[in-house]
Amino acid sequence: MKTSNVIYRLIRVSIAIGSIALLFNPLTVQASDHESECFNSVQGKIPWNDDKNMNWEPKNVKQLCAGTTKPAEPGACFLSVLDGRVNWGKGITWDWQNIINLCAGSNNAKNTVGCFEQAVGKGLDWRDAILFCQRADK
Repeated sequence: MKTSNVIYRLIRVSIAIGSIALLFNPLTVQASDHESECFNSVQGKIPWNDDKNMNWEPKNVKQLCAGTTKPAEPGACFLSVLDGRVNWGKGITWDWQNIINLCAGSNNAKNTVGCFEQAVGKGLDWRDAILFCQRADK
């Protein structure tokens, strides 16, 4: 009976230590710093539509910036697609949500856009190209 109490206490202590370690994980803090920096570089500075509206819904900027470690890249990716330089297979006018889907968390705008252009150029459907290039950037 005494051994089981010791094991139980060890498990509880291990769980407590593990929980504390997760809360103070420097990678988590660092990632949120990158995302905050990205948010600040997009909101009020980069238009989200052809009318040049720079007032984004915060949830959309957060989606665009989620997971990036290079804060300038998601916005640069979004802007290069919005500016009409990227053909999605049926033209160069994009829905803003599709641009967010392509550029979300990008760490290299040029590579993300290049990946998409190559995939569509090889006949991949634009939706599949977005999914492929999202995975390729991670």
